[in-house]
Amino acid sequence: MPDDAFPAGPVVGPDSLVIDINGGGPGSPLLSVHIRPDAHNTGLAATGKPTRYYFEPPRVTVATRSGSSDLDFSATVMLQAPVGPQPTYLGGSCSFACTAALPDGAAARIVEKLADHDHADPPARIASLFAHRDESPEPELLMVPITANTVSCVVEHPPTGPGPLLLSVQGGPGGGIDIQARSSFLVSFSPAAAEAVVTNLRDAAAPPFLVRNVLTEQFNTGQATVFTDADIDIGKLHAVFAAAVPPGEPWPGGDAAGTAYRAAVAAGAVTTRVTESRPAGASNGTAPTGTGTTPTARPILLDPAVSAWLSDTDELRKVVFRVAGDSLFDVTAATAPQPGQGGRLAPTWWSEVFGDAQVTLKSEPPTGGVHVSERLVTHGTVTVEHTIEGGLAEVAAAARTQLDKYLTLIAV
Repeated sequence: MPDDAFPAGPVVGPDSLVIDINGGGPGSPLLSVHIRPDAHNTGLAATGKPTRYYFEPPRVTVATRSGSSDLDFSATVMLQAPVGPQPTYLGGSCSFACTAALPDGAAARIVEKLADHDHADPPARIASLFAHRDESPEPELLMVPITANTVSCVVEHPPTGPGPLLLSVQGGPGGGIDIQARSSFLVSFSPAAAEAVVTNLRDAAAPPFLVRNVLTEQFNTGQATVFTDADIDIGKLHAVFAAAVPPGEPWPGGDAAGTAYRAAVAAGAVTTRVTESRPAGASNGTAPTGTGTTPTARPILLDPAVSAWLSDTDELRKVVFRVAGDSLFDVTAATAPQPGQGGRLAPTWWSEVFGDAQVTLKSEPPTGGVHVSERLVTHGTVTVEHTIEGGLAEVAAAARTQLDKYLTLIAV
């Protein structure tokens, strides 16, 4: 049986089919879900197997409690007794959980639309992979494989108010990587923050938190082999990184390195030429990474949009920093910050290059216009970061009718 008769994973590249579904409740706005086809879908269809599709989590929402339809959110605020018309807030805390799962029933609606071809035309590059036939088994829908989930909770400070919103956020920096992608937080309030949370909830407004998930998603080249020829301008790369974090200061975790890398690509510090080839014996039933389904004797240049997407993969980032790292950074052994002690989890690709070491940018860039060239050959899986975020709008909606269920006031 040919290799393309087995699922490979979502096909690489920037293209997807967007299907709009109900956001999860009466009056909810439509939710746009990006659907990626499996790289071997035409081969699966040709052998009578179900075609497979993958959704990218579109947003972060407040999760429900286990075995209940109630939201997994609870706030406790302390007031100074006796409580008068203008209470004195002492502080408080709240705990909540978030998820990247689709709304209830959404997956079934998407499968129905895929089976009935009840959707817009897919982008031309991946159109052949929407290969479900009327007589075929029902399509399968999975979440895009997630290999890592770096989670943060950001406090949105209002421009005016009773005082600075001092909050302490605790929560494991690594969220779930299953179809729920669940993460939990405990937030401690200063008096001003406690007042802001109570005021928001009583006004049926969301607490001032923004949850951000940086998902490391996995894709597949199918039967294609991708060649990425990278040219790295060390001087430009140093300048971009120096603008992000001054030389001598330790590089933080979180998405700082990824943001700086994308800025370096935009500034021309990292330029790429991306081509692909596929063996002469490859089935035309497998969609290519870039252009056409015809087997290629020699590598062919890819569409610029596909090249740009492939230039932001974790695999290329690791190549860039492995070959340029000695020229850019001073690396010393150090203990990595532990979650809950102020440290932010480093991206997987960064950790694979530098481990737990302390990384600081050299004070002076290399002189002489140093360029480094490297070729990355990719066949099979690649990983790319995708950021989603969301506030606590669901809590605001629930507080309109069930405030006492989610807010407890204690006079002390």
